[in-house]
Amino acid sequence: MEMEQNGLEEFIAEFRPELPAESRTAQAIDQQDPFEQIVYKAIDDGYVEFADELGRFMEIYLRRGT
Repeated sequence: MEMEQNGLEEFIAEFRPELPAESRTAQAIDQQDPFEQIVYKAIDDGYVEFADELGRFMEIYLRRGT
């Protein structure tokens, strides 16, 4: 399960440099907000594809944890 967590964090870290610093998504990532909040802010900022992929990562992570 830790490997999925690391993969999720790596995915976010790779996406972060593409974001303007003033975006809510970038701020959420920088503040290390919970993944769910990052997804919601990404949707609000218009990064729907990123939010969708992040949501899939989270779903896999949660399913393997149960």
